[in-house]
Amino acid sequence: MAFMEPFIGVLQRHSPLTLLVLAFLAYIFGLVVYRLYLSPIAKFPGPRFTAITNLCQFYHDVIRGGQFTFVIQQWHEKYGPIIRINPSEIHISDPEFYDTVYSNVPVNKEESFRYRLGNPGSMHSTPEKDLHHKRKASLTSYFSRRRVLQFSPYIQNCVNKLCRRLNTEYKGTSKVLSLDDAFAAYTADIITYYAFARSYDFLDYSDSTEPFIRAIEKLSDSMQIFSYFPWLIPFIESLPRSVSTALKPSLVPFIQYREEIKTQIRKTINSNDDNKDLEREADENFRHDTVFGEILNSNLPPEELTLSRLQDEAVIIVTAGIGPTKTTMTIACFHVLNNQSIYQQLYQELVDAFPDPAMQPTLPELEKLPYLAAVIQESLRFSYGASQRLPRIFDSAIAYGSYTIPPGVPVSLTCYNQHHDERYFPCSHTFDPDRWLSNPKGGGTEKPLSSYLVSFCKGTRSCLGINLAHAELYIGLATIFRHVNMKLFETERDAVDMAADHMVQVPKAGTQGVRVLIQ
Repeated sequence: MAFMEPFIGVLQRHSPLTLLVLAFLAYIFGLVVYRLYLSPIAKFPGPRFTAITNLCQFYHDVIRGGQFTFVIQQWHEKYGPIIRINPSEIHISDPEFYDTVYSNVPVNKEESFRYRLGNPGSMHSTPEKDLHHKRKASLTSYFSRRRVLQFSPYIQNCVNKLCRRLNTEYKGTSKVLSLDDAFAAYTADIITYYAFARSYDFLDYSDSTEPFIRAIEKLSDSMQIFSYFPWLIPFIESLPRSVSTALKPSLVPFIQYREEIKTQIRKTINSNDDNKDLEREADENFRHDTVFGEILNSNLPPEELTLSRLQDEAVIIVTAGIGPTKTTMTIACFHVLNNQSIYQQLYQELVDAFPDPAMQPTLPELEKLPYLAAVIQESLRFSYGASQRLPRIFDSAIAYGSYTIPPGVPVSLTCYNQHHDERYFPCSHTFDPDRWLSNPKGGGTEKPLSSYLVSFCKGTRSCLGINLAHAELYIGLATIFRHVNMKLFETERDAVDMAADHMVQVPKAGTQGVRVLIQ
């Protein structure tokens, strides 16, 4: 044991605290060496500091307020199309590789995504590919095109209600309308009725500033913090209401709504009658099943039908059903109203197709209008859906050029990068619906340009609500531009351009959204 004597002597000469500090420094040194030289992704290009620690990502996400997406784009310009953006993740900027990462091959997500939105039991937050597949399968038919077509009269009813209000309360006055608020109320009324067969009549609120809608909008402000500290949401919810109100007043309506959803689900489970309690509250003209009935009648095992999991699922469905579509409609209205040529082409197409203003065109009829479709596609290109990258984890290695990404390594692309790749979308920051006309191809390939539009993501984890969102966009925008004469009021482009990535796009701080006068 003589060889141990020098080591024992060192231990005897230093205090436990000193030894602890030395051990910690040795661990840090070893970790740095591993991440820089021994990690399976050590040879991938990118900044050395970000390969060592997540602090760089935290700084740009949290301290600078949602700027990491733009930093990644700058790194690609310096290091090339494939880079290492943190100690464990590879990011690629190549539209041709998008379908490889976001394919129909089931893949896992990082465990951290389970708690990022505070709803760990939801399908969206499920990292495991097999469990995600089961949860998504229980809802797929509910959001099918057939079901959305059946529901489309209710969408038309909502936008008619909005138009009547604008033409009676706002038309010919100096009263300023926030389109952000109006479209948030429109999408909220639709998704809550579609999911729960219960109308909350958000469109009836004064100025459409219902507290719950405002709470969802404010939720995005804290999304980056929740990404790094996922325990914050359940912690706030566990506190007495008076304490949580003091800590985060803007989230109180959202927490109250979560509790209301829980109450409704409890009624459904206890009654065991396919959600008839909620259906009796529904509008007799638009009666339909609810998301609860769909899940409860699925093949999911009992552990998937608990109160807490169904609450998580419902909250995500409602939250995702409001923001992205609202944003796309707001962007569309700004750019159409800001360019008289685009407005005239769109309005004339609508008048020519439906000369009688009293006509109520069907969704399939609207989808056949080429310029309306082009405006919607271009608006989706600027709205990004989930603006933050969505890493995928593969069970086997995947190759990109001369690089091989090992199995188990998160790999991602970003919608923002793709939609502003000048090779596929020349003058990408110009709103130009004409780029979508005459069946265009993308990037010198034979693939349709639309295949590079990824606002709803792609693959097994693509957005479940794409059919409903398309219906809201086509019916909503066509009806509004056919029946309401709007003019922008003190609104510049910074009110719609993405200035920060909080998992969803956020415009420049201090802007007041898209505001209009009704003429």
